[in-house]
Parts: sequence; C-alpha cells; structure tokens
Amino acid sequence: MIALNSMTFGYGKKVLFDKMDLNLSPGSIYGLLGLNGAGKTSLLKLIAGALLPHTGKLEVGGYNPVQREASFLASVAFVPEDPWVPALKPETFLYRNTPFRPAFDRGTFDRLFQEFDLDKDKALSKYSYGQRKKFCLAFALASGAKIILLDEPTNGLDIPSKVQFRKMLAGASTEDRIILISTHQVRDLENLIDPVLIMDKGKIPFNLPMADLGGKFQTAGLNDLEVLFNTAISNPETLKQLLGSE
Repeated sequence: MIALNSMTFGYGKKVLFDKMDLNLSPGSIYGLLGLNGAGKTSLLKLIAGALLPHTGKLEVGGYNPVQREASFLASVAFVPEDPWVPALKPETFLYRNTPFRPAFDRGTFDRLFQEFDLDKDKALSKYSYGQRKKFCLAFALASGAKIILLDEPTNGLDIPSKVQFRKMLAGASTEDRIILISTHQVRDLENLIDPVLIMDKGKIPFNLPMADLGGKFQTAGLNDLEVLFNTAISNPETLKQLLGSE
C-alpha cells in the first residue's frame, strides 16, 4: 500500500504538491501521466525516499520513507529515466549490491539479462543509454521489491526491447506488488497500465480504471487512447466535462 495523506512538497518557494491525498493498492500496474513539470518524477522520488515531504504523511508498504530503514530500501526499486551506473562489470555490480536485496532472484535476473542481450564482460559505464536502461530494468524486476517505480522506462529502448520489456513487466506483476510507471509513451504500455493516474499542476484529479476511462471517452466519440490521454493531460477541465465529474 502507498498512502499519501495531506502531503505537501515543493522546491524553494514553489509548492508542487499541496495537501495531496493518494492511495495505491498492490496487484496493479499504475500508469502516471501528465505534462512535463506536473510532478511525476518528484512523486516517484518521494515514494522512493529520495526526496522528503515537507508536511503531511507518506507511508509506503508500512514504512515511513523519511526514516530510510534498510528493510524499506530493500522493498523499493526505482529506475529513473536516465539511470546512473558505476564503472563496474555486471557481475561485480551484483556482488556488491545484491546483499542489500535479500529477495533478489538471480535466476530471474539472468533470464532478463540474456533476453535483453547485454554484455557481461563490458563495464556498465560503457553501456549505451538503452543498455543502461535495460540493465537497471532487469535488476529492478529481479530485485524482489514490492514497490517498483519506473520513470519513462521505454525511452531509449528499440522496438524489440520494448516488446521484451512489456512481456517482462506483465510477468513481474503480482498480487502483492505495486508497479507505478510514469510515461509519455502511452502506446508502449496501454495494454498493461491499469488504473490510470492523471497528474495536473501537482494534483491527481483522476485515478480511474482503464475500462471506465476508455468507455466514457468512447461515449464522447474518442476511441483512441492516445487522443484520450493527450486530452486528459493537456486539458483536465475538458476531461472533467467528458467524464461528468463534479
């Protein structure tokens, strides 16, 4: 469970989230959509414990991220849009990092590593952007974490890798795991993300199952998900009218 209760956060004098409330339950792959600057990445970092809320309550899997307990950090995997990797070969990276991940599944990692066609003899720092992304995605999905946070995961992936990633993501979704994905690439993930969270100006005015959202938009004459999401993100007031929201 991820629970935000009247959480406030900002940068300097700019308030990004003002008394935000949000509840996410295990068993779903949530899609987090919004324009640049809406706060999607900041929200992921707050959940991961990389940023600290100013006021209010934030609870992630029964933990307070502010305390950054070892068991909490082991329960969360966060892959940023452009992940940093050290100048280590994959095996050395695993040797140094898996002790902090008691539930790490080496068999799953090896399978994903092979499917992504990564080079075990090459230093991670020498990987291309797409290869770094694939390595970090493989590590996160094999980490055993119950909270997986992905920021634009399909950026940098070629078409075959996107297909592989969708397959891996579907297999990683379990009843006791929350997967939260921030993305602009809706078509890459439209058959996986459900429910959909739409963020606008530091708030989440819509948290709806895909079937409800799509059905209501089809009634309005919009049967293309890309149009649906673009409308929702660029003009939430129009979305409210289409959905009959108060």
